[in-house]
Amino acid sequence: MRLFSDMNREELRREIERLEREMRQARQNGLVSELEILRQRINLAKSYLTDPERIRPGLSYEVEGSDKPFFVEYLRGVMAWGHWEGETESVALPIGILKPVEPSD
Repeated sequence: MRLFSDMNREELRREIERLEREMRQARQNGLVSELEILRQRINLAKSYLTDPERIRPGLSYEVEGSDKPFFVEYLRGVMAWGHWEGETESVALPIGILKPVEPSD
């Protein structure tokens, strides 16, 4: 199996589609732990399709599946290091799951 970092954009898109098919099958078969592994692989693959320039240290981002903003401290490759709002422990998240926080009116 090739590394995501060795794949071009089209290969990454095909791999994401393949993983999504596997995820649907795992969901149908009730394989909960397999679902989470596939979701993580999809998120990581999406990160290789994401322009790291769009993630800016010092800003907060929404994260799929979370109601807490994530504050980015720095980037290393396709991972954003930072912390959840209200917490101090640093964690790394794949940049493919980060969305800019929508300004509130």
